[in-house]
Amino acid sequence: MTDRTPPLDRQTVDFLLSVVETPNATVSAAVLDESFAAVAPALKANGLLQPKDHQRAAISLTDHEDEPVNLTWSPEHRGYGYFSPTAGWVAVPSDRLALFGVDFDRLFDRLLEKLDLPPRAHRTVLVPDLFWEVGEVRLPGRGKRVPVWIGRRLGNPAVWKRFGDAVRDRPAPGLRIVLSLTPADRLPADVFQGNSLIAVRDVTDHLGIIVDPGLLAARIASGSQADDAPITMAADGAAVTVHGKRYSFSGSKQRTVIRQLFEAWQSGQPERLTAEVLEAAGYSDSVNTLAKAFSKRTDWRDFIEEQHGRCRFSL
Repeated sequence: MTDRTPPLDRQTVDFLLSVVETPNATVSAAVLDESFAAVAPALKANGLLQPKDHQRAAISLTDHEDEPVNLTWSPEHRGYGYFSPTAGWVAVPSDRLALFGVDFDRLFDRLLEKLDLPPRAHRTVLVPDLFWEVGEVRLPGRGKRVPVWIGRRLGNPAVWKRFGDAVRDRPAPGLRIVLSLTPADRLPADVFQGNSLIAVRDVTDHLGIIVDPGLLAARIASGSQADDAPITMAADGAAVTVHGKRYSFSGSKQRTVIRQLFEAWQSGQPERLTAEVLEAAGYSDSVNTLAKAFSKRTDWRDFIEEQHGRCRFSL
């Protein structure tokens, strides 16, 4: 962005993200210039909204105030318009028919500009216009890079199902960050193992357009579930927070145990066979109790109960 490019304020960013959530990520020129004149210049100048196409409906200029009317082509007038009972044929200027669409490449450039992505990180479209893979990021406090996806319209049930299909087709390699352009209060409560789903509005700077690496790292470490939940878990199982107290687990097998019990608790059927949990975590046959799996520490007993060959979160 050059010095001549208008800065983006919070109002402008909020409007942009609301456009992102529309089915086609578009807004008409008429709506943009008349109803959102204060934010339109900055979005156009930054290239975040680009002319895309033309629509065949417009806001009535004569009879119905803000009600939309369908447009038809008039060979006589050589243009689009509509017939008004009071004014006759009303021609609609071509500039009012223009559609502006979100330029996702430019938006992602802004969102990710402070993140430590490899210089040649390649963005991959996972589902056209809905989900993208943008590369692996290095975050403060984590030695290993973490893959990042970006998704939009995740509050829509049909889109959420497609997201679930994409996750199952490409399981997370331990931990994956999914930056949601959909606000947190509209996201489903479902959890996909290894995927940390975080609304961009919760981890961006004060203007809400650039992801802050420190905020993102802290959010992953603390877990992304609702703050009022009795237990939350980081997506990779490295930590759980139970009634405000945090427990960290460094071993990959212990993390797998924690993830299994957390998912069982979320499912409403929290009890699991200990033998199955330990086998799935990769323990040998000699490790046949959680006490052995969590040897040299006892704090897991604060929130995990084990008896009669079964185990569960006990909150």
